[in-house]
Amino acid sequence: MNKSEISVIHKILWATDFSRESMACLPYIEIFHQKMKVEPHALYVLPRFSDWVYDAAFFSLEDLHQEIESTRKKSTSKLEEIGANKKIKFSIATREGVPSEEILNYASDQSVDMIFSGRRGLTEIEQILVGSTTMRLIRNTHTPVFVVPRERRKARINRILAPVDLNESSMRELCFSISLARQLKAELVVAHVAEFYNYKVPMLKRDRLIARINQQISKVAEKLDYRIENIIHETGEPAHKILQIIQDQKIDVAVMATNQRKGLEKFLLGSVTQKVLLATDIPLIVLPANGAASSD
Repeated sequence: MNKSEISVIHKILWATDFSRESMACLPYIEIFHQKMKVEPHALYVLPRFSDWVYDAAFFSLEDLHQEIESTRKKSTSKLEEIGANKKIKFSIATREGVPSEEILNYASDQSVDMIFSGRRGLTEIEQILVGSTTMRLIRNTHTPVFVVPRERRKARINRILAPVDLNESSMRELCFSISLARQLKAELVVAHVAEFYNYKVPMLKRDRLIARINQQISKVAEKLDYRIENIIHETGEPAHKILQIIQDQKIDVAVMATNQRKGLEKFLLGSVTQKVLLATDIPLIVLPANGAASSD
């Protein structure tokens, strides 16, 4: 990883359905707009229903087209009003179709660097059985997704957490986090959670392990001309420890990547990222697995 590969955020996309969860993204979009001078886009997707729904709800094809066009105009007007109130000049678009698919298509068409999406308060079993637009985005995106939870809190990005386990994916998280911290002028906290289960690691070997981890983290940071001041080491179940660090260190935003589990393993076991996403009350920036969309 060299300077030319640093992730710089130029374009952001607010994917909105005007729900409370979606509106919670706006304060963070304001922060990006003010501190990074990004180009903001806003997208509203009109759902496409089955033919029988159209037949039942509308008397004619003309009625249907009029209703779609009316909704499109109202949505555009509302986005313009929100942008004016927030003093953000959005590039506004509306599309019709499956929300997650249209959001990803738009992000690709416009070369968007980050998608902002609200997180509904679904339980884990509801996520498994029903899913959500945000979860589908995360599973299939090539673009980082900034997920804002439903809980209301003061929007700020002063402290960013990058959990790393020293594999290739977490090194991408670290590089992305360094770039983001630099652009937002925020403090970066790096955490490594060792999962030893019931094995006892001698203190001397643990100290050597920590020294080696610090060395690897510092090596990545040095290549980006960055100095990391705060590296935290914990032992235990990763998701639980990450959530604890978020609380103890007063973290504002965390950066994590999806993994590439498939089929039942992915849906029944989940991942550390998914566990943190469902439990945390701070925004989570989810990076795509290995820089590409994972198998859904």
